[in-house]
Amino acid sequence: MQKHLLFFLIASSLCVAASSAMAGADHSLFNPTPDDELRPMATERPSKTDSPYSLDAGRFQIESNLYGYVQNDDCAHGTCAKSRQHFIGGSTNLRIGLTDRMDIQFIGDLYRDNRIDDRTNNTRTQLQGYGDTLVRLKVNAFGNHPADQYSLGVLPYIKLPTNQDNLGNDELEGGIGLPFNINFDGGWNLGGMTQLNVVTDGGSGYDPAYVNSLIVGKALTSKLSAYTEFYTYRADQSGAQWLNTLDFGTVYAVTDNFRIDANVHLGVTDAADDVNFFVGTAYRF
Repeated sequence: MQKHLLFFLIASSLCVAASSAMAGADHSLFNPTPDDELRPMATERPSKTDSPYSLDAGRFQIESNLYGYVQNDDCAHGTCAKSRQHFIGGSTNLRIGLTDRMDIQFIGDLYRDNRIDDRTNNTRTQLQGYGDTLVRLKVNAFGNHPADQYSLGVLPYIKLPTNQDNLGNDELEGGIGLPFNINFDGGWNLGGMTQLNVVTDGGSGYDPAYVNSLIVGKALTSKLSAYTEFYTYRADQSGAQWLNTLDFGTVYAVTDNFRIDANVHLGVTDAADDVNFFVGTAYRF
């Protein structure tokens, strides 16, 4: 896939999504939603499945990983040749509500510390610094309230190569996702997402990569909820492997505008990270 197709995909998605969300908007960035009309707080974190809900117009929301730890050992026949550890601090999503059904998001890893121990020659490679930046446009197609039975969102994005110390591939990439949610009686919900990514092939071209996920959530109390998620990723490239994980997490609503969470993602295929543990917060103002 050539680079101009990437730009066409993203530009078309942005134009269609933006024009749809602007139509008939009651509020905007400069005419914020009043406090008494705010929808219940909804976040993109902590699951890998994004929510279909947009942020209220004129509001800001900061969703951050306070601390994250990733472990991945390359093992075969009982021997682990390499061990990878990633420490992540301050991975943050800044969301800005543009209309009643659309927000823009800026996501960046403020600090990453990637360590690779090669046990065959007893060496360590350590990369530290700022990661890449994602710019995303969230548009709710229908069902923009967490109490709505059916909800669907459209989420085009572009990745900007802002990383330091070779923490990324220094290429422009992008894609579009379709997150959904279905609510059931008893506080249960079923969500999911299908996403098409356009990723570099290591040369001058691009290839598609596919994301699919399913998530089951349950409200345990009025403030505490939990989820279980199955996530898959695979690039359409020679030699690419499935990166599948089974994820678990809890979210606690401290106030109407502040949440904390604790989560663990477990790799179920060899290419996926073995374990990813992280804690974080979300604050709306």
